[in-house]
Amino acid sequence: MKKHVLALAIASVPLWSLSVAAQDDGGEVKKKRSNRLLEEVTVTAQKREENSQDVPITIQAFSAEKLDAFNVESTADLQKITPGLTFTKTLGYTLIYLRGVGSEAFLPNADPSVATYIDGINIPALQGKQDALGPVKRVEVLKGPQGTLFGRNATAGAISIITEDPPVDEIVGNIKYNRGNYDSHEYQAYLGAPVPGVEGLGFTLAAFKDTHENYGTNFSNGEPRPWRETFSEGARVKIKWDFLDDFTLTFMGSYINQFNANMVQENTRPSLILGAGAEPDVADRDSSTNFESGVGSINTLYGLTFEWRPGPVDIKMIYSDQLADADWGQFDYDSTDEDRSGFFVYDQYNDQETFEIQVQSNADTPLSDKFEWTAGYYRLKSIGGFGRLFFFLNNGFAAGLVPTGLLDTILDPLLGLNLGNTLADLPRVTLESGGLLSTESDSVYFQGTWSFNEAWNLTLGGRYQEETRTISNTRLFLVDNLTPGFDESYYEGNDYSRNTLISNFGGPPLEETTFSPKVSLQWFPDETTQIYASWQRGYKSPTYNIVNFFGDPSAVDGEEATAVELGIKSEWLDGTLQLNGALFASRTKNILTGLVSLTSGAIVNYGNAGGAEAKGVEMDMQWQPMPMMNPGLAITGGATYVETEYTDYTNGEGFDDTTGLYFGNGNLEGIALDLLGLELPISSTDLVNGPRDFTGNEVPRSPKLTSTISANQYLDAGDLGAFEIGVDYSYKSEYFTTSQNSPFYVQDQYELWSARASWFYDDWGIQLTAFVDNAKDEEYFSSLLQQDFGRTVTLAPPRLYGMKIKWDFDVFLN
Repeated sequence: MKKHVLALAIASVPLWSLSVAAQDDGGEVKKKRSNRLLEEVTVTAQKREENSQDVPITIQAFSAEKLDAFNVESTADLQKITPGLTFTKTLGYTLIYLRGVGSEAFLPNADPSVATYIDGINIPALQGKQDALGPVKRVEVLKGPQGTLFGRNATAGAISIITEDPPVDEIVGNIKYNRGNYDSHEYQAYLGAPVPGVEGLGFTLAAFKDTHENYGTNFSNGEPRPWRETFSEGARVKIKWDFLDDFTLTFMGSYINQFNANMVQENTRPSLILGAGAEPDVADRDSSTNFESGVGSINTLYGLTFEWRPGPVDIKMIYSDQLADADWGQFDYDSTDEDRSGFFVYDQYNDQETFEIQVQSNADTPLSDKFEWTAGYYRLKSIGGFGRLFFFLNNGFAAGLVPTGLLDTILDPLLGLNLGNTLADLPRVTLESGGLLSTESDSVYFQGTWSFNEAWNLTLGGRYQEETRTISNTRLFLVDNLTPGFDESYYEGNDYSRNTLISNFGGPPLEETTFSPKVSLQWFPDETTQIYASWQRGYKSPTYNIVNFFGDPSAVDGEEATAVELGIKSEWLDGTLQLNGALFASRTKNILTGLVSLTSGAIVNYGNAGGAEAKGVEMDMQWQPMPMMNPGLAITGGATYVETEYTDYTNGEGFDDTTGLYFGNGNLEGIALDLLGLELPISSTDLVNGPRDFTGNEVPRSPKLTSTISANQYLDAGDLGAFEIGVDYSYKSEYFTTSQNSPFYVQDQYELWSARASWFYDDWGIQLTAFVDNAKDEEYFSSLLQQDFGRTVTLAPPRLYGMKIKWDFDVFLN
């Protein structure tokens, strides 16, 4: 509670300082914006460039300079400077919650609740990262449903990354190198230049490579095991050509190759039955697993944008084709050093193609002084999932699952084992499944803003969408890997000769038609203040459980999120203080849920919660407290307080806190386990308990209070260059990581401190920075997973520190 109050007090520092900092001399203060945090940012949240303070949306926008000043290198880092935003991981996938709205579901067939865009191109669900490479122009975090302009699956909000355009009249470029603890090396290079001899044609080329040691050691039976290092490398090219005055053609391509070793988890609370006999780990980044875990993937993206300005309207067409291919993935499901269970995949992918056409009004459009509008058509076609997914279960792991006194009465009759047998003497059962989800979606949208006068604006918008989803390749095989001649390469090819078909699954197409409306009203009482009210709705598509080992794939309904907001954006003290705030509330129906569970009949079991609500208040500010005496000092920060509740969730799924057994709607009935040669320590009917009522529980991964504050001091040292010192603080109150709200799955409140000191020598284009992140070495979870074998966790990165050098070599070229 003490830290809870401290975090709120820190975020409120500028409020009690207003009277002290006010200028009473009647003269105009000349603002000296010499600090990188004080830049005004132009945004395209409504598909046209506007000042972020004029948009009737709660939006946090960061220019390239701001991101560098905060030492933000990826979208996941945005949660350190964006209140209300939470990133967590499950099996390498990122779960994003914003203002208490999100989804526990993941895999390629589960769309995120916060949509991510790069240069207007939607990025599908995938493992790993697909961030912009090289310098970005800005990053925008839009809060609340964005169903009208951003479309499908932006029920919580959207993250929009805009990269720098190629130059046409100068050469730009830089090289950056980071060196840190854990043998961290990060390299980046960027070059942009015009193409000689072709007017209006320019290009940018960016490349990067990151690698670091793992943050712990993996042991098996007390001996260290090899553990592959995490790395990522890639490149991006962007070519832009302005020709014939009214036409622009832009091509973008990117390639990312990466391996994520942070899927290794520690089983800190083995379940009573399936995890019996396993020694609990201590959450210390040293794990004990006998099966290597991680995922390697290659992601490619190609985009083409054509812009035409014929006069009374502007027309833009955007085409994209991208493939996220995880060609190697393994996970030790039991997360112990015993050979109990795990799964592996060499054929997981998400292939997506999109096309969009936008038509916008401009200054030459009739009534342009009163009416601005955007209309468009959007098409998405994709297929994604698992071509071949393998799951293994040790046929004798049950020998140590129950207390010794029960062996004679339970294990002998069920398994027919000699109790002297050891786990190592018993073979594996290996199953193969798969599942591919195909999506075709078409939508049209329109949004217009009517200006009654200089003080009042009304915005109306809507999006109509038709979508169809189908499932394929859903089968269950028993793999014969015991007879002579078997080779591990069998798993990676297209040979099914050792497979015995157990079951064929299927389901009818899912068809849905939705309409996402939006209404907002703006009042500008003066030149520096906007008061707005908005009502908007967004939808998330229905989908299937595509990975099924012991049951037919079940369909889950689409989500519907409706949100209202009352906000203010303002400037005070002659523009030296920017202060924004909002009251918000949202109601979500048919919330998509996800649970990792073999005994539910699937590996990841999806469902729908009937409804949930979130309501809260937030503020953000940037402040130049001493514009005359110390114009280089800037303070930025914000806070979000949100209360969440499931209003209707009577069919809750989870695991019993005592036995660790699954309860819910899933089951193992109708599966011939004897055909598999697979016997479990208890009967399948005992593995299935009915659903429980979660109504009244809190929505997971949604801390009530999140706050951030940063202080940044810029000092001009004349001929010696310039110095910048920054300190950041962020806080998250405790939150549950499951809808069950089990006390064993709680992320405790935590606070993170980071600091930087930089030296700039602009004449040479040099920037040297010393940094430390998580300075207090706070321990908190990046993943806290509830599953059949118990509670498995991965700690977030520890204290990281180092040096980085950046050289803008273009100072010598222009």
